[in-house]
Parts: sequence; C-alpha cells; structure tokens
Amino acid sequence: MKKMIVLLMTLVMAAAITACQSREEPLPISSTPSASENAPVLEPKSNEPEPESSHILIAYFSLGRNAEYPDGIDASTSASLVLDGEEMVGTTEYVARLIQDNVGGDLHSIETVEPYSTEFDAVVDQNHEEMNAGTMPELKESDLDTAQYDTVFIGYPVWATNAPQAIFSFLSQYDLSGKTVIPFCTHDGYGAGSSCGDIADAIDGETAVLDGLAIEAPDVPGAAGTVAEWLGNIGMEEQPGDSIEAEKTAITITVGDMVLDGVLYDTPLAGEIREYFPLTISMVGFGGREYYGGVDFYPENLEGGQTTFENGDITYCESHHNMAVFYAQTDDPTLSVEVIPIGKVTSDLAVFDELPRNVDVTFALAE
Repeated sequence: MKKMIVLLMTLVMAAAITACQSREEPLPISSTPSASENAPVLEPKSNEPEPESSHILIAYFSLGRNAEYPDGIDASTSASLVLDGEEMVGTTEYVARLIQDNVGGDLHSIETVEPYSTEFDAVVDQNHEEMNAGTMPELKESDLDTAQYDTVFIGYPVWATNAPQAIFSFLSQYDLSGKTVIPFCTHDGYGAGSSCGDIADAIDGETAVLDGLAIEAPDVPGAAGTVAEWLGNIGMEEQPGDSIEAEKTAITITVGDMVLDGVLYDTPLAGEIREYFPLTISMVGFGGREYYGGVDFYPENLEGGQTTFENGDITYCESHHNMAVFYAQTDDPTLSVEVIPIGKVTSDLAVFDELPRNVDVTFALAE
C-alpha cells in the first residue's frame, strides 16, 4: 500500500513539473498578442512570422508611366502630364505624391506590359474596346505584398466614365479583402463616373471603401490643399511618422568640383550611415538611371526595401552592399533587387547626364 502511495505521489509531481516547464517555455516570435488586451493569446498554427498590416499603400495607374512619351516633352502638350519640381510626371502620380506627403505610406506604380498610346483619344478608344471585351491588360511583374498593408489608396485617370481596365487587372491580382480602400482619380471634367462603385464591386470579401476624391486635370498642380482637406474629411489624419520623409537633415553631395544639395531622412538606416559622414564612394554610372558604389560597412536596420525608385533617391542595397543615386526613370523602372531610400538629391539632376562613367561622390552634413 505504501509503495502504491509513493508511486502515485511520484506521478503527480512529475506531471506538475512538466506542466510548469511547458508554461515557462518562451512563445515563438510569431506569437504576437492581439490588439485587444482582454483577448486570449493564441499560438499560431505555424512558426512563420505574422505579416504586419499597419502601413499605407498608395497604388496608382498613370498614363505618364504607361505610355512612351518622347524625351523633353512639355507639360502643356499633354493634359496627362504635370511638372513636379524638375520632373515630369502623370497627373495621377502627382496626386499620389500629395497623398504620401500627408499620410506617409508606400507608392506603387501599376504598369502594363504593353504601353498605351500618347494620344488621349486613342487611349480612350482602346479602353472602350478592353471594357467591351472584358479584357484585363497584363501587368508588369512586381514583388508587391499587399498583406503588409491595411489601408490601400487606388488612383487612376477616368477614361470613358470609368477606371482604366488596368485597375481591374490590379484588383483581380491582389487580395484587398478586409482592408480599407480609398479611391482617387483625375479627370477631364466629367468627374469619377461609375469608377468608385465599380472598384468596390470588383473587390472580393468584406472591404470598407471610403469616399473618393476626383480632381480635374488642370487643377492638379494646385491641389495640395484640396487633397489635405479631403484626407481630413475621411479621417486620414496626418501621419508624418509613417513617411520616410517626415524629418530631414540637410546634406551636400560633392561630385568633382560640383556641390549638390540634398536631404537625409530621419530613419534608423539613414542614422547608421550618417555616422560615416563625410563618406566618399567610388561610383559607376549604370543604365542611364543611376550611379552606384560599394561601401565597407554593414548596416543593421534594413526595413523599407522596395524595387521602385524616384528621381533623386539616395539608396542603400543590402543584396549588392552598395549605395546609389538615381537620377532618371527608364523604360523598365522596376529593379531586380530591393533598395532602401535614405535620402534625396534636391538639386537639378541634369548634372548626372554629363558625368563620366566613374566618379567619386562625397556625402557630408551641410554646414
């Protein structure tokens, strides 16, 4: 009998020790508490990190990036183009940038494999044919992951009272269910047409579609106030912390005997690289779009990689372990590897067109 009691006590103690060890084991990194403090913490079904969905995506289709305009075209010759500083961009892209200035987020250009005509009437006729046939234009390949966003702006020009068919190609390719979707458009005087409703209908699953914004093309250059007011009306408060350009430090970029102005963003990666200033890098011109050169340090903060760039971007690339200055868009603006913007050249970028293939570039804090 005593032996039986001892045996039972031994089994109970062993079970208790096992239970305590189970509770004391650390949770996997992917076990993240839910937003509700009172909700139970559940272990995920796999050890894969849960995607973050706290960012804003501004996806836009602009004729400026989907038609082969000749070099040196004047904005006055096309209602689809507007001058943004030294750069010619499409009207819809210009509005997308205004939105980013207010709420931060990431820009994504929706681009088709086959370019459209630069003649607006021909574009409208082609879109009519695509709509009537139910054609979904093929989009260029992209590594865009919409899972990391919970708010998605969708921008486009209005063609024949609706969004371009490329927008519906985008909506069929990416899952926006469960997200907040916000349309915005540019037009030639007839408003948004049926585009906002058709976009809402094209999204599978439960989705909140907020009131959109429609701006007539000639009004786009002066639309900063209109955009800010609209964002306030729909509850999209200014979120400068979400934008890599929220805080900036003045820098100089010296190339030969030329000194250019620029800014360095207030991001962890930019802060790391700033510690090496003044930093001189031997750079090589590539593809008529950038100068790049290797660095001899290894940053740790590598968030924010992307495969697109804006003219003037100063970037770091982990894959190639280099920094680059981008100065011109090309026929294929999608990069083969990710780059992380850390700053921007604010001077006239035309000087890069005249540089030799090999140059020394020095980055320094402005005095």
